[in-house]
Amino acid sequence: MPESALQAASAEVAGTTCEPGRAGLASPFEPLSLSPHDQRRNFTLGVINGALFRVGDVFVDTQMVLTWFLSQLGTSNVLIGLVSPLRFGGSFLLQMLAAGYVERKPYKLPFYRLISIFRSASLLVFAAIVALLPAHSPWLPWAFFIMLTLFSLGAGLVGIPFMDVVGKVVPPRRRGAFFGQRMFWGGILALGSSSLVGLLLAEPGGLHFPLNVAVLFFLAAVAMAVTAWSWAIVREPPSPVHGAADVRMLDRVIAQFRRGLELLREDALFRRYVLVRLALTGGSWAAPFYIVYAERELGIEASMLGFYLGARTVASIGSNLIWGRVSDTLGNRKLLVLTNVVGVVPPLLALLIGTANRSLPDASGWLGYAFATVFLIAGAFSSGSGIGITNYLLDLAPDAQRPMYLAFANTLFGLARFTEMASGLIVDGVGFGVLLAISAVFSAVALALSLVMAEPRLTVSASI
Repeated sequence: MPESALQAASAEVAGTTCEPGRAGLASPFEPLSLSPHDQRRNFTLGVINGALFRVGDVFVDTQMVLTWFLSQLGTSNVLIGLVSPLRFGGSFLLQMLAAGYVERKPYKLPFYRLISIFRSASLLVFAAIVALLPAHSPWLPWAFFIMLTLFSLGAGLVGIPFMDVVGKVVPPRRRGAFFGQRMFWGGILALGSSSLVGLLLAEPGGLHFPLNVAVLFFLAAVAMAVTAWSWAIVREPPSPVHGAADVRMLDRVIAQFRRGLELLREDALFRRYVLVRLALTGGSWAAPFYIVYAERELGIEASMLGFYLGARTVASIGSNLIWGRVSDTLGNRKLLVLTNVVGVVPPLLALLIGTANRSLPDASGWLGYAFATVFLIAGAFSSGSGIGITNYLLDLAPDAQRPMYLAFANTLFGLARFTEMASGLIVDGVGFGVLLAISAVFSAVALALSLVMAEPRLTVSASI
């Protein structure tokens, strides 16, 4: 490493915090073998990548597009409750296998490029199926779930090389700004995307359902392709290689799970992190049903979807830079505590609005706009929690084992997300109110657990 880079790394790190179960682990900061120009270039490309990803993600938004799409097809609440687990939990199912492969490669971007092509292609097929099959076809929901599964698996496989490269090229005390700016500029662009979603769902110019949704899937495919290009051209330094290449796939996966269980047993910081993240999974049970609740229980029209998506995006924009600043200056433990306080509010507020709907006469005129506050607060929580969860894990993961930490945590999280299937059963059995209450309880548990977490990051100031 050049002397100037070594000095910069030394200025970045002066000491470490000590935590039970973490003796001998490497520093969470990996010195960069990149020039200052390359570091700035990579940072900028990463922000562009995040902004473009946000655009594509709006077009296939789980709550506003995918869940609503199935609701329009008359799909049962149980299947609607499966959308979020497949979209987010399914994306993590192959990460343990990918982690073993990625750890053996000094450069991660070739794998990222390959899987990115698959991800965009699956969205194009998604769009074609929705455009060609009639809305009344019994095959449409099943085709939807098959393609959603393939897209989610591709998204999960992309995540390991992406996050590993982030860990290499973005120093810990710049990651808050990095993810905050990605979400901030992505939020600005997503405002326009949200307006377009609202326009298309209103069926303009004879573009009726489901063709309007097919257009959204096509736009998402284009946006995801451009997103991948922006990150595929970053300048990546080589990584330490971990693991042997001559091990059978099954043996490798079993060994990966054993390593993951050892991490849970030996690394107290990681164990507490996993518990908080699992509690947050329960707290998110109600999120996919907010729009279904608004439509079926409160009588709010579909024309409000674009407004809700915009409200959530505005909250994300307004809070991202604040959350990023908290991450960089106060640490990700404090960020998680603050965001978990916010996370308790949306399900409780939705319950309160539902109670007002039942007890106040002629409340429907303002309920639609009042319910937007649920999405405002949920947007602020989601952006801050995303920054905190991501950066906390990057901070605590040793350099050479970063893919393993990422993959094992995400696999546990992905499997836990499939418990969200119970949300549809809860709605069918005892109603939306009980589901909202359960989510509020899990969110409160996540808050309590985050209060006993430790800050893994080094305590010195950064100067990049």
